[in-house]
Amino acid sequence: MEALKLLTGNINAVSRYLFSFDCWDNRYQQLNVAKARDIADCPACKHHNYEYLSGKFASSTTTLCGRNAVQISQPAGSKINFDQIAAGLKAVGSPSFNKFMLKCTINEGQGERQRQHELTLFADGRAIIKGTNDASVARAIYSKYVGA
Repeated sequence: MEALKLLTGNINAVSRYLFSFDCWDNRYQQLNVAKARDIADCPACKHHNYEYLSGKFASSTTTLCGRNAVQISQPAGSKINFDQIAAGLKAVGSPSFNKFMLKCTINEGQGERQRQHELTLFADGRAIIKGTNDASVARAIYSKYVGA
């Protein structure tokens, strides 16, 4: 609940206590953490240094564990033209899209060499390519159908 208060901008409603609930053993604990920010030298809390949230350390590709998929991230500010990309995808699948995302199952090759990948593309250029765990295969599909 405390996180929801922060995310909705209700900072004054945030409790200065940490609540721990053990539902299995029906126990709870309340810790006063009001002074923790002042005592600790936390880069995020005290110095507002959000390196991970800013994407400074984000990779451009991430294999999604157990999903047989790779996520490709583009630099901030990328814009995607779904109409144009959907037109190019019609030769290999049946793309569908709205203002938020485009989805298409891509069928390439024939016979034993036939491959199928599912492309989910978001308006910011981020994509999830299912059907492979290989980042180079995912990048090749992205480059071929979306662009570099």
